[in-house]
Amino acid sequence: MNPTTPIQPIVNPLAAVRKNEVTIFQVRRHPIGLLGVHLAAGLLLVVLAIVMFVIVPTMLKDVASSKVYGFGTALYVVLAAFAFGFLAITHKVYWGSSWILTSDSLTQVLQVSLFSKQSSQLSLGSLEDVTAEQNGIIAQLFHFGTLKVETAGEHSKFTFLYCPNPTYYAQQILAAREAFEQGKEAAESGVNQNTAQ
Repeated sequence: MNPTTPIQPIVNPLAAVRKNEVTIFQVRRHPIGLLGVHLAAGLLLVVLAIVMFVIVPTMLKDVASSKVYGFGTALYVVLAAFAFGFLAITHKVYWGSSWILTSDSLTQVLQVSLFSKQSSQLSLGSLEDVTAEQNGIIAQLFHFGTLKVETAGEHSKFTFLYCPNPTYYAQQILAAREAFEQGKEAAESGVNQNTAQ
């Protein structure tokens, strides 16, 4: 599958689309960023099952086993529902973050929490530096890393963690910036030729 092909239509929250502006890509985080949360939830459910159905019944030998198992099952179902609810919220927040590159700008959408989303936009003309990092064997094996974009300003830095194939997307951003600069120069030379006549 081509990494630039969106699964669903791209919705840019800060779109101020100019004439002839084209969306180049939208990238979402790599799924490996959710692995730790899933492992923690699975481990928690296994430990709870061992406590509820193995340890507690052996400690409460005086109580009828049907009551112990009934209470343990009810408590386990409630705690499992909380764990699955937490996983659902985590997925919503994790997949809510993305970068959208157009022929004119880069938009960063950060889903900070379930009810908090931040969007920032950067013109390709003010883009100074693009960095792709893949640190460690896991990042190399699963093709993910960190993508950073900086501008001339002090606090103008976009960072995208768990970016799939960050080198590819860094190349796309650099190519878009180059095309933007060439288009800008062509437009300025056209204006200068018109004023000279």
